[in-house]
Amino acid sequence: MTVTVTGTPAGQGNLSAGRHGKLYHSNSAELKTWRTLIQVAAVRVSGYHPLTLFGARKTCMRCGKRAAEHGLFSGPVALDAVVALARPPSVTRPYPTSRHHSDWDHHARALGDALTGVLYADDSQIVDGHVRQVYVDGPGCPLPRPGARITVSEMPR
Repeated sequence: MTVTVTGTPAGQGNLSAGRHGKLYHSNSAELKTWRTLIQVAAVRVSGYHPLTLFGARKTCMRCGKRAAEHGLFSGPVALDAVVALARPPSVTRPYPTSRHHSDWDHHARALGDALTGVLYADDSQIVDGHVRQVYVDGPGCPLPRPGARITVSEMPR
């Protein structure tokens, strides 16, 4: 299953501690928007609804499945993704290798978490993962504007 998302990719970096010890992502607003875009695109393509919990419930309010079993794929999966980034005006190199963008593994974490509860119950089901970062106008980019193309497939048993 291939999900195409248009929007500004945001990596899920390290957590920082606030004044009262609460942990947060430094880019939490951008990250939340990006993960929502991914989830909405996955729902649209798969036809499967996202996990909807209320309070302390451990089951989905829509279908009654336990959270640990909620998702289109129930076994191990492979994830292959291309994250397309906008090239900053001053950059001429072909690939995003600067600190201006998140590391590829930060993008992998954001993608994996965003698809949890829709395509699989938990991102621990990803046993084979590949994420590439490219500029929209660079070599190997399958998208006309910033976003991601994510393919999730069930691993053979």
